[in-house]
Amino acid sequence: DPVKDKYIAVNYDATTAVEAKALNKEALQAEVGLPVDRKVPLVAFIGRLEEQKGPDVMVAAIKEVMEEEDVQIVLLG
Repeated sequence: DPVKDKYIAVNYDATTAVEAKALNKEALQAEVGLPVDRKVPLVAFIGRLEEQKGPDVMVAAIKEVMEEEDVQIVLLG
């Protein structure tokens, strides 16, 4: 529940979601040492790094995606 979630920088509801999500993106970028930029797409995998969750699919695609797009990728597990 993003209204109460203590693990996100800015809590939000339906009326504040657009701006709060942008602020949360910037907070994540800063926390993991990426350039803070609202315009760059950020792809994040946040979950257990177990086969069931499929992180191998994302890892396999990272090189190709980064060669073709200006994108930031974060894997947290």
